[in-house]
Amino acid sequence: MFMIFKAVIFDLDGTLICTAPDHRYKLVARILGDLGTCASPISIDKFWFETDRSAIIKKDFGVEPAEFWKLFRIYDTVDLRKRFTRPYYDVGVINDIRQKGIKTGIVTGAPLHIADFEIGMLGPDNYDSIIIAHTLNGYKPKPHPHGLEECITKLGVQRHEAIYVGNSDEDTLTAKNAQVLDVIVDRQEYECNIVPSRKINTLIELKPILHL
Repeated sequence: MFMIFKAVIFDLDGTLICTAPDHRYKLVARILGDLGTCASPISIDKFWFETDRSAIIKKDFGVEPAEFWKLFRIYDTVDLRKRFTRPYYDVGVINDIRQKGIKTGIVTGAPLHIADFEIGMLGPDNYDSIIIAHTLNGYKPKPHPHGLEECITKLGVQRHEAIYVGNSDEDTLTAKNAQVLDVIVDRQEYECNIVPSRKINTLIELKPILHL
């Protein structure tokens, strides 16, 4: 069936913005060190990419989520992120998408200060709607579809006319929960456990999906 898509909505971290793995390893190690414990890189990757992070913190890290998140908010600063963060090489394809009249948006669960910094690196004017789907911003966190549904409404398109592009199980579930086509861009950082509807290796591969 020939599908005509009118909007492409993107996750942020790991999809448009590359944060070097050393960031998460050093950040989590520092937090857990303060809490008197440690974790393997595999467990840290699981926390970073999978859903229900608070459950992972409790089960895999062996600490109380409230204590962990308190330190996470203190230590995960913009200055720290600047040392490890850059846009991916293929984000320029977004200009090609927009030139064809297709709307673009961002739905991210990143903390507000981090999301603002990273979106600033990309240029907020390149997106017709930006939703920071964080509880502090009044949204239910992913994989709840709240933020994605709000973005679709703001873009003025129907669910079947939109694509959500992410890099994790959380993003796949968010799209499926919103009844939007889910596309995963494989950045070779983590092997997803949930099979997406479409899998691409670079954002450039969105072009045939959008018939560009």
